[in-house]
Amino acid sequence: MIQRFIAMIFKDVENENETKKVSVILRLNALIMCVYFLCLLGIFLTVGESTPLIMLLMCFCVYGLAFYTTYLNDTKLAVYFSVLFTTIWIFIFIRQFGWDCGIQHFIFVLIVLGFTISYRKLSWKLLMSAIACLFRLSLYAYTRQYEPRYLLGNEISVIYQITNTIFVFIGITGILSVFTKDSIEMEQKLIQYNEKLHRLASVDPLTGLLNRRSMREFLEKKIRAYKDGHIEGMSIAIGDIDFFKKINDTYGHECGDVVLKRLSSFFLSNLENKGTISRWGGEEFLFAFHHMNGDEAMMVLNDLNRKMKKMEIHYKEHMIKVTMTFGLSEFDFERGIDYSVNDVDKKLYRGKEAGRDRTIY
Repeated sequence: MIQRFIAMIFKDVENENETKKVSVILRLNALIMCVYFLCLLGIFLTVGESTPLIMLLMCFCVYGLAFYTTYLNDTKLAVYFSVLFTTIWIFIFIRQFGWDCGIQHFIFVLIVLGFTISYRKLSWKLLMSAIACLFRLSLYAYTRQYEPRYLLGNEISVIYQITNTIFVFIGITGILSVFTKDSIEMEQKLIQYNEKLHRLASVDPLTGLLNRRSMREFLEKKIRAYKDGHIEGMSIAIGDIDFFKKINDTYGHECGDVVLKRLSSFFLSNLENKGTISRWGGEEFLFAFHHMNGDEAMMVLNDLNRKMKKMEIHYKEHMIKVTMTFGLSEFDFERGIDYSVNDVDKKLYRGKEAGRDRTIY
């Protein structure tokens, strides 16, 4: 039963050029006001004040009608009806009961409605807010000139003021909850989508390592950090899988992909916080060793190579063992990325020419 009632409140509109959110806000506001007038009926009946009962019943019925208009697939009609009637009853009730009962606070609900149910320009909304302010000031001026038609006792006046305050807060909170819910959800989706796009743009899709562009950005950050005095040094290395073309030609490119992914996982698990790895291109990997000189990085690479020789890569019924050749150098922060990468690249090819499966420093 409750779920059906909630589904009725959040029912979508049929017109394609209108949004559900406006209708839901209007329905929620109408329901809150219906409950408000029912509460007032109960309060006035309890204290024996029968004079305003007919007026309260009429307001209850009109807000019930306002709720109904949101299902007529004419959102503009529902908006105008709700705003106009709210303005009218505020004016009438101020005349009837005076300023001290706090009825004028419902003007704030009107302002919130104006900002949340209209897709007009901000200038129009600001104008409506200014008109609401003038309306409130006019009501205050009126009550300074004229006495209310019904002089309520002190006790009922206090209860009335408290009731009005509570329902103003309920109304504003309810409207803003509906209005911001979709906005926050959409913003979260956009943030997650942008993060996903950033990951896709910065990560090699096959290996999950940083791609070439992201590694360059990382090195540029390290250069700035070095110039700011935050780091003292760094070493870089390029590693190339020995005879990778033969693996592709013998077992197929799918097997080559398996080798690349297996090696990438191996690098990540063994280097941990010692360095940053990227797929530099093809079967080449670029390593950046944080806060290490060349000798320290050489020890890390030798340990990595020793473990790699023991590693077995299984593809279907085949067992494949791989070796790598590395070119290693201390990063030259003054000459920059291209110089340092070209330096290790030359050392890599010297290692290839010298027989592979070695590190040239």
